[in-house]
Amino acid sequence: MTMKRKTELNLVVGVNGTGKTTFLEKEVLSKYKKALVLTPDNSEWKTLPVVRADELKFFNGIGKMIYTGPEILTTISRRFYGGALILDDALAYLNEQTPATMQYIYIRRRQFGIDIYLVAHGLRQIPPKAFSFASWLILFNTVENFSSRKKEIIPSLYDSIIESQQRIRNRVLNGEPYYKEYILIDSQIKSLYAKGKGEANR
Repeated sequence: MTMKRKTELNLVVGVNGTGKTTFLEKEVLSKYKKALVLTPDNSEWKTLPVVRADELKFFNGIGKMIYTGPEILTTISRRFYGGALILDDALAYLNEQTPATMQYIYIRRRQFGIDIYLVAHGLRQIPPKAFSFASWLILFNTVENFSSRKKEIIPSLYDSIIESQQRIRNRVLNGEPYYKEYILIDSQIKSLYAKGKGEANR
């Protein structure tokens, strides 16, 4: 009997123009038969059809929902299963969610077979609790000072993030604007990413 792959919560972080959307299109959406992108802006992800809340339970394919209020994530958590959920530009709406709601979504992914991709422009935009449930941090170039989060995550992970952040910045300055690194957070996962367990990859 084949062991079922453990679902993932992956953090995708980088400033605008570093390649996050291209990564999501080529490395995430292309690997799933069913995926949903939650976005606060209808002008984003223009090629994807809009999925209404009343269609979600029976939806199959690749689509998007527009964030219109806190109830949207509750609806998704109750009706979406078996695929990838991309929370794009998460800062625009995650602050409206209660910690209990987000923890429920993080935990629920395991029962309903959902891989979550939480996308943000900066590391400080990621809710601290998300690091406790995360599988990978997929880090593109960032320009922020992450030191304010030092006490909120384990020291070894903080050190890895700071080291990667500096390496990425140097590679970008040397002409590689889309360079990224994968930082393994949960060592027990059987990941979608076969290469580079915690090592730099482009």
